[in-house]
Amino acid sequence: MMNRNEMVQALQNGLSEVTFIKVNGDVRVMTCTLDDTIIPADLLPKTSATSDAVKVNETTVSVYDVNADGWRSFRVENVTNFDNQ
Repeated sequence: MMNRNEMVQALQNGLSEVTFIKVNGDVRVMTCTLDDTIIPADLLPKTSATSDAVKVNETTVSVYDVNADGWRSFRVENVTNFDNQ
């Protein structure tokens, strides 16, 4: 399985389909990205996740869900499948 950095790098380069187990036990499949060219301009983050001002949570990844048209997150340890599209 990919580590967090590998997932973030793949997400920054296009769409990925992430399958994970939600905190409540449900399985979720999400098509998501961190690619600035795919995320609508009005929904782009105000600061970079790599900025010194932002503390990065190493256990989760915040992503833009293209189907829900909004920001979501998942726990790295709960990912069961990660496919680049």
